[in-house]
This record gives sequence, structure tokens and C-alpha cells, in this order.
Amino acid sequence: MLGVRLEPELEQRLNVLAKKSNRSKSYLAKEALRRYIDQLENQEKRRQETLDRWEAYEQSGETIDHGIMVEWLESWGGDEEKSCPSTK
Repeated sequence: MLGVRLEPELEQRLNVLAKKSNRSKSYLAKEALRRYIDQLENQEKRRQETLDRWEAYEQSGETIDHGIMVEWLESWGGDEEKSCPSTK
């Protein structure tokens, strides 16, 4: 169980939305928290993936040539989109 004190303005906005959407304030608050927590977890996952990639680069030193990357990016949305370049 969680109790949350809201500023009067935020509580009023929540009341209005609850009435308009025919949902309870609790439902809307749980949905908002669920979405926000999902967003934060995804950000943390991307941050960790970036750190892992950086660590792999520091260990291997492998890179992809700039020209190859530009060629790949320029193919996006075209009829013959190229596969993502790889260091392997």
C-alpha cells in the first residue's frame, strides 16, 4: 500500500481526468506510475547497454569505418536498405 500527498492543483487535475475518463483516481495513478517506472527501467537498460558497448570497445578497439556507417545510414528508407555494419 502506498499513500501519496498531492499538491492541490495536481489533485484537481487528477479529479478532472478521472471524471472525464470514467476511471478511478487510483487506476489513473497506478497507470501513470507503471508507465513512468517502465520508462525509467528502459532508460537504465539503455544506459547499461551503452556502458557495456564502451567497455567492449575499450577491450577490443574494434570500430566501424565512418564511410561505411554513412553509406548504411543513407540507405535507410530506400528500396535497397543495407544491413547494419558489424565489426565481425
